[in-house]
Amino acid sequence: MKSKNNGTAILFSAPAFLLYTLFIIIPVGYSAYYSVTNWNGVSASVFNGFANYLEIFQTKDYWKVLLNTMRLLMASVFVQIPIAMVLSFLLLRGTRGYKFFRTLYFFPVVVAPVAIGIMFSLFYNGDVGPLNQLLDAVGLGVLRRNWLSDVKVVINSVIFPQIWQYIGYSLVILFTSMKSIPQDIFESADMDGASSTQVFLRIVIPMIFDTIMIAVVLVVTGSLKSFDYCWALTKGGPGNASALMSVYMYKTAFVQNQFGTGSAITMTILVYSIGLTTIFKKIGSRV
Repeated sequence: MKSKNNGTAILFSAPAFLLYTLFIIIPVGYSAYYSVTNWNGVSASVFNGFANYLEIFQTKDYWKVLLNTMRLLMASVFVQIPIAMVLSFLLLRGTRGYKFFRTLYFFPVVVAPVAIGIMFSLFYNGDVGPLNQLLDAVGLGVLRRNWLSDVKVVINSVIFPQIWQYIGYSLVILFTSMKSIPQDIFESADMDGASSTQVFLRIVIPMIFDTIMIAVVLVVTGSLKSFDYCWALTKGGPGNASALMSVYMYKTAFVQNQFGTGSAITMTILVYSIGLTTIFKKIGSRV
């Protein structure tokens, strides 16, 4: 009977495993292979060892782009997640109309990232964009910027739309976990005179900590592969001032036709993703 159940499990999992192998494992294997070759996408690839890795690690643009990606990652973890947690708690404690507000917060998530990027490119327009006009209207015209061409602020202009759009995504995950907390616990805390802040910090966060770590892992991996917003807004420019790792990889491989170097960049993204995911999982298991 047990062997029959095992056979059934294998039968039903085989299609998913096949698709995963076809679209994930095999492409990763090809990327690993081409990362140690000199290949322009047309002629035959030539094995060159770790020359591509040495090249990207000695390039200032690579470290600039990595820093940009880490800034997005930190903003996602320390801005997006906390805002989503607070909003989730407010929805949990305010029972009236919470479904409407939950839907309202989640609505930006269903919009295509490219559409969000185009919308914000109009919002950031240095001449007629609403942002600069708003600054003028409130007497802060000194803060006017060319938000998508000023190298001092352009990366922040690229990061903000992604944080704004995916707050609702994290909110739904965290709110669902908060809803699973027994109501008796909140009633007991209220009877003991606990404030909302105390309930949030001492009851809610400890009880949904595992879910918080899942949300963190999701935003970390999402940040490392982020492409749409950066490409729609600036294409990584000016220069590589606003480029993220995926955009830098794309430009290297498909614009400069350096597919070997682009594959090496891809493998570093994979390593960072696995490494950071492992770190956050260990942090979650020890807390």
